[in-house]
Amino acid sequence: MLSTDKISHAFRAICEEAEKLKNQGVSDEVSAGLATIISIAKHQNDIRDAAKGSCTGHNK
Repeated sequence: MLSTDKISHAFRAICEEAEKLKNQGVSDEVSAGLATIISIAKHQNDIRDAAKGSCTGHNK
């Protein structure tokens, strides 16, 4: 079983790699998909059905 720190680092790595791809001038459709992957990695939760703007953590 992975420790909490290892899982956290894995999600951070996924986020970083997806951001690298997003910054390579991909299509809008691919960019939107990568943005979803980045959000899932940052929240470490499946946010696909969450209402837009429902996360109060972004207001900090």
